[in-house]
Amino acid sequence: MKTTGIIICLLTVTISGFAQSAKAILDKLAERLHDCVPKEGTTSVYLKTDKDIYGSGEDLWFNAFVLDGQFFTLSQADKTLYIQLQQKNNDSIVWNEMYPINNGLSSGHVYLPETLADGDYLLKAYTAHSFRSHQSLLYAVARVRVVKEFRSIGRSTFQSTTSLPGKEPVQFGVFPEGGQLIAGLQNLVAFKAVGKNGDPVEVKGTLLKNDKPVCRFHTTHAGMGSFVFTPEKQAVYHIRLEEYPDSIYPVQPAKDNGMLMQLVKQEKASILFKVSSNLPGKATVYLRMQVRGMTQALASAVVADSLIVKIPVDDVPPGVGEVTMFDDQLRPMAERLVFLHPEQRLQISIQGVKQQYRPREKVTLKVQTTNPDGKPVPAVLSMAVHDRLFGDPAASRDIANYYLLSTQLRGKIYDPSYYFDNAHKDRLQALDLLLLSQGWRQYTWNEMALQENTGRQVLTDSLPLEVTALKKGGKEKLPASLMAFNYNRSILFPLMPADNGVFYLGPESLMTGPRFFIQYFSEKEYHIQVFNPFRAIMDEEQLQHPVYMAGEQRYPQEKATVDTGFLQYEQWLREITVSGKGSGVSDKYLGMLDSIAKYEGNTDFVGACGILNCPACGGGTKPVEGRTYSELTPAKKAQVTSHPFPIEGNDVQKIVYKYPKYSEEELLKKFRLTVAKGYYQSRKFYEPDFDRDNVVTDIRNVLSWKPIIVTDENGEATLTFHCSDIRGRFQGTIEGVNETGVLGAGRFQFSVNSGE
Repeated sequence: MKTTGIIICLLTVTISGFAQSAKAILDKLAERLHDCVPKEGTTSVYLKTDKDIYGSGEDLWFNAFVLDGQFFTLSQADKTLYIQLQQKNNDSIVWNEMYPINNGLSSGHVYLPETLADGDYLLKAYTAHSFRSHQSLLYAVARVRVVKEFRSIGRSTFQSTTSLPGKEPVQFGVFPEGGQLIAGLQNLVAFKAVGKNGDPVEVKGTLLKNDKPVCRFHTTHAGMGSFVFTPEKQAVYHIRLEEYPDSIYPVQPAKDNGMLMQLVKQEKASILFKVSSNLPGKATVYLRMQVRGMTQALASAVVADSLIVKIPVDDVPPGVGEVTMFDDQLRPMAERLVFLHPEQRLQISIQGVKQQYRPREKVTLKVQTTNPDGKPVPAVLSMAVHDRLFGDPAASRDIANYYLLSTQLRGKIYDPSYYFDNAHKDRLQALDLLLLSQGWRQYTWNEMALQENTGRQVLTDSLPLEVTALKKGGKEKLPASLMAFNYNRSILFPLMPADNGVFYLGPESLMTGPRFFIQYFSEKEYHIQVFNPFRAIMDEEQLQHPVYMAGEQRYPQEKATVDTGFLQYEQWLREITVSGKGSGVSDKYLGMLDSIAKYEGNTDFVGACGILNCPACGGGTKPVEGRTYSELTPAKKAQVTSHPFPIEGNDVQKIVYKYPKYSEEELLKKFRLTVAKGYYQSRKFYEPDFDRDNVVTDIRNVLSWKPIIVTDENGEATLTFHCSDIRGRFQGTIEGVNETGVLGAGRFQFSVNSGE
C-alpha cells in the first residue's frame, strides 16, 4: 500500500483544500469535548495514610493533595475535605468528619476505636469539586487493614499470585489497536490474561483460523503482550492457550471495509500515526488529541490508501493522551492512547540515609527537589516512615502513578509503579501494552466518561442552615441574624443571611470547633436544621453504587510460620501499661447552661416559715440541693391561703431537695440554641525528643509523619526524626508536586538494630 504523504496536525488549523468547512467541523469537535467538562472545573484528591495496617485503638494519620483535575496543580477551589471510614464490603460507616483544606492541602487523623473489628476498611475523601452525582468511580480512596493484635499480622506474609494454580480458567481478552479489526490491513492486537483474583497470568497461545495456526504469541509483561496479523474477510478466528487447551477464546470478526489508525513512532517532540484505509475511493477523517479533557491538537485530511499524521507534543502536558479519529459524520472510528512525556517527573533526591541505625538514634535527611531538567524548584511534599511490617510491599501507589495513570484508566492496574521506575528498561514498551489493553473506551476522559462529570454538585464548602418557624400560619419573619460561638465563647461571630435569605456555615464558621452553637434572638420559636453532608454522600452512593478504586493493595494470606518481627511488639506491650483514649467529656457550655437553667428557671423557694413552696409565704430564698425540707401535701397546700394555719402529722412530708433535670434537647430549646459540627481538631503527631523527653519505652511503628513539607527556593529541606526501641527494617516515602503540576515520589529504607 502506498503512503500518500505526511500531515502535520496543528491545533485548530486544517491542512486540506476545504479549509473553511473543515475548520467548522474541527471547532465543533473541540466544543463537544469542552461542553463535557463542568464549567466550575473539577478537582482530584490523592489520599495517603501513614501506613497500611493498624492496630485497633491506634490513630490513623492521613494527608490529602487536592489538585486541579486537568493541570494537577494545587487547587484553590475546595475548602472542606469530607472524610469517611467505611468497612469494606459493608455499609457500616465508622467515621464521619470534616477537615479544612488550605491551598490544596489537608491533613488530620482518624481514631480507630479498640472495639473496631478486624478487617479491611476504606478511607474515602470527598470535596465539592471532586464528587458529583451519577459518579460511577471514586478514586480518592485508601484501603487499610485493622487488627486486634499485631501478632495476627505476623502469622501471614504479603504475597502476590502471578500464576494461576490448578486448571482454573483464565480471563483472556484481545484488544485490536484502535478498537476494531479491518480485513485486508495489517492489524496490531494486544492481549491480556488475568486470573480469578485479577492478578496477571503468564501464557503462551496460538491464533487460529478455522483451527489452522496463524501465529503464536506469549506474554511479555504482567500478563500482557501483542501480535500482528492481517485478517481475511469472512474468516473466523479464535485463540487457544497452551496452558488451557480446552478453553477457546473467540476473536471479534474483522470489518470488511474501514480505516485503521496505528501508532508508528513516538518521540519527545512529536508522535507519528499511520492512517490506513481499504474503503473505495477517498474518505475524509478528522483527528483530535486531548489530555484530561483538554483539546491539544486537531486536524482533517483526505485519505486514499494511507498517510502519516505527525502530531507535535512539545507543549502538551504529561500523562495519558487520547487520539481519536472521526469520520465525516463525527462518529469515532478509532481511538489510541499514548503516554506523553514520561520523563517529566519531579525528581526527589534523598541524602543522608544510613543503612543502619541504633535504637533511638536521630535520623537527619536532606531532601532536594528538581524539575525534569535538573533545576532546583520549590515543591510541596509529604513523608511517612514506618516499620515495613505495617506496609504492603505490593501496594506501589504514589502520587505520580496515581494521577498520571491510575486515575486515567478504568480497571485494575497491576503494580503501577513499574511503569515509572527507570530501572526497568522495558517500562515504556510495557506501558504502551497497558494502554493498548485498557485503552479503547476505557479511558476515563473520553466523551462518554466525561458525561459523568456533568452531574450536579453533591457537596459545597458551606453548609446551608434551614431556619423555619415552629408556629405555622401566616408569613413568619425569620431572624435577621444568627450568632455562632464555641462553648467558652472564645470565638463569637454573627451569621448574616445570603441574598436568597438562607444562612450558611462557611469554612470560617466551621473553624469554630468540632462542636459549636448557633443561637437566634427572638421571642418567637424557630427550628434550625444544619445540612448534613454525609447524609447527602450516603444518599448519592446508595443511588449510584460507585466502584471504589482503592489501589492494588493485597493483604496477607495465612501460613503456618510466624514473622518474628512482631514478637518484640508483644514483648514490649507486656511490660508497659497502655492507657485508654477517647474518654467522653460532657460539653462545658451545656453544663454551664444547665446550672443557669436550674437556678434562673427554677421557681421553687423556701418560705420564711421554713416550708418548701409555702403558699402562705408566696416567696422566699432559693432551696439548696441535697438539703432536707418540709413540704405540704398537695391536699393541704390547696387549703392554705395565709398564716397561721393548723398542721397535722399527715399534712407535711420530708423531702431531700433536688434541682430539676434538663435534657440536652430541653436546654438547647430553652436558650434558642442549635448544635453544629465543625472541622475535626487534629492533634500533632507525636515524635519524642530523647534529649528532653523521659520516655521509658518507645514502641512506635511509625517513626515520622510529616504531611506537609515545603522545600525552599533551592528545592531543599532538612528533615529529622528519632528511631524507636523497635528493631527491624523501616521504609520511607516522600512524594509531592511543584507549582506547575509536576509530580514525583522517592523512597528509602534502613535498618534499626542494637549495633552490638
